[in-house]
Amino acid sequence: MSVLVGHFVTTKWLNLGRFGVELFFVLSGRLMAEILFVKQVPLASFFPRRISRVYPALLVFCTIMFLAAPLLNGQGPDLKQYLSAITFTANYAQGLVGRSPALDHIWSLCVEEHMYVLLGLVALWSRSRDGEVPVATICFGLALAAMVNGLLQTLAGGGYNEVYWRSDVRGASILLAAAFYLKLREEPTGLLASPWAALVLGALGLVFSFDKVPDPVKYSLGTACVALSLCLAHRLPAVLLNLLQHPILIRTGLYSYSLYLWQQPFYKAGHNAVSKLALLPIAIVVALVSFYLIEQPARRFLNGLLERRLKPAPAAG
Repeated sequence: MSVLVGHFVTTKWLNLGRFGVELFFVLSGRLMAEILFVKQVPLASFFPRRISRVYPALLVFCTIMFLAAPLLNGQGPDLKQYLSAITFTANYAQGLVGRSPALDHIWSLCVEEHMYVLLGLVALWSRSRDGEVPVATICFGLALAAMVNGLLQTLAGGGYNEVYWRSDVRGASILLAAAFYLKLREEPTGLLASPWAALVLGALGLVFSFDKVPDPVKYSLGTACVALSLCLAHRLPAVLLNLLQHPILIRTGLYSYSLYLWQQPFYKAGHNAVSKLALLPIAIVVALVSFYLIEQPARRFLNGLLERRLKPAPAAG
């Protein structure tokens, strides 16, 4: 919802689109930490389920954008840009193949997929050592290294797209949230134990997202505040928890991936605030069609195949 507001409604001084992506990253890091390191879901199940969740809808979306490129007035991708998007290399390949406005947003999905692989490797290592690997410390160290990398590249003159679209920089958001979750999933102490800590930290994270805040600060201190807020959100007062569990928010979360994919070409097609806002309902309708006709059926089918493959064979005799 933050991305939709940031893209289709004019917001001055505060880029809600970027904040929405940051929230998506830290939410993903917290979720992946629970799946891989607490529940210890087998990797043979984890990776196919991630693919079934992400890839069919992505492939259909990118293919439609590629085939419709002649009609999109330069907004659609060429073959190289299309291939970089469906191979999750777009955030690094942009310097070689250029950027397609209709597929610009796939950079964040690339970061997500790369961190799935990295966290999966850490999980594999941890399980091979019977859980003796200090996973939270490793995630924190990798996040710190990525933040320093972003700072150095920014000081060297790199722009936002060249620096903060890279997995070796922006992956810090996912890794930091994973580290915080693993450290704080037991009862927090001190100020973090307050039921209002999540709200205060979330507000600070939003303040750090204002345009005037330098990117290295935004994606270090700002990210830390948002990640901590999310990891403590279950301790919020009941009235706020009930608000976060409102059916509209839950339903939006269910549709969020299809909305993420399909909002981009409509957002880029708008020439001013009025035209962008007029295109928003169309983007939502197309996203819902994608969800019900592509994302959900493909996910059920592929997960069904996986369950049959992983199901133990009946005992002989």
